[in-house]
Amino acid sequence: MDRLAGRLKHYDWGSATALSDLRGVEPSGRPEAELWFGSGDGPGSDLPYLVKVLAVDRPLSLQVHPDDARARAGFAAEEAAGVAMDSSGRVFVDDRAKPELASAVTPFEVLCGLRPVDEALDAATGLGLPDGLTAGLAADGPVAWPTLVGEALRGGWSEAVAALVDRCRPGVEGRWADTAELVARLADLHPGDPALLVVPMLCHHRLQPGEAVFVGPGVPHLYLSGLAVEVMPPGDNVLRGGLTAKRVDVPALVEALDPTAGAPPVQRATSDVHRYDVPGDDFGVWRLTDTGIDVEDRIGPDLVLGMAGSTTVGDDLVIGPGEAAVVPEADGPYRLATDGLAYLVTVGAA
Repeated sequence: MDRLAGRLKHYDWGSATALSDLRGVEPSGRPEAELWFGSGDGPGSDLPYLVKVLAVDRPLSLQVHPDDARARAGFAAEEAAGVAMDSSGRVFVDDRAKPELASAVTPFEVLCGLRPVDEALDAATGLGLPDGLTAGLAADGPVAWPTLVGEALRGGWSEAVAALVDRCRPGVEGRWADTAELVARLADLHPGDPALLVVPMLCHHRLQPGEAVFVGPGVPHLYLSGLAVEVMPPGDNVLRGGLTAKRVDVPALVEALDPTAGAPPVQRATSDVHRYDVPGDDFGVWRLTDTGIDVEDRIGPDLVLGMAGSTTVGDDLVIGPGEAAVVPEADGPYRLATDGLAYLVTVGAA
């Protein structure tokens, strides 16, 4: 087993201090958005999963991740067409899906999943969205979601966007007060963005520490604020629809959108050793608080991430907050103990 250095990623939505405070080091003076462990560039890059600590100070983009079939087809088509990997026109950077589990370390605010149709229509009425945008949803139900989202994101609704913001900015009372506040907040960062029309259609969660959501392929989502641990396979395909300065590809997002993608259930850690529910067998995630376990029956390399206090891996490898260790399968069973908070990431869901 070995200590694994994290790779700091600087994006404009990152926090100036959250990751440096976590690690007990001086801030870099730049926004620090993600701390990567596992798949990627550098040591530990051969792991079959990627673990990130996210420090969200400003909202990320409205986005969807493709499923495996769509990722393979899109990647193959761009490779055949000779689209350079660093081209601004490149959409698919690999041939893999990117399902992800996000576990809140601090209160973590997210938009994730499409509202039930009746609820979405109620939000649209309450916030004054035009009937012309939502008529198909009212008539046809969930099958109309790709059409609605595509029409909204393609633009042509500038007056509706302005009217929505004007209605939300002073604040509204009742059921949609929080949604109105969020629309106004996003409008301050991205004035006139057509994606503001989609925001009321998405489920709004304020995850508390230990709570998590699994975001599958085709699920529209937007991380808003807070610190979280995110685990995913080693894929990085992101299809963006708006609320970002990065490249937006509305047709690709709409094609990948799952019209049945409702709000994923909020998973709550109910014990000092909690395994999150991860569909499929891409990876397993355990959250440990002030406890110790014997890790056995392994089928691949494990990654242990410390997030609070001191965590001991095996007999004597000690890691602190924001530090990680990798345990090869060949090392066999081992003891894992923490007097604070740690995450264990395994190959497969078992």
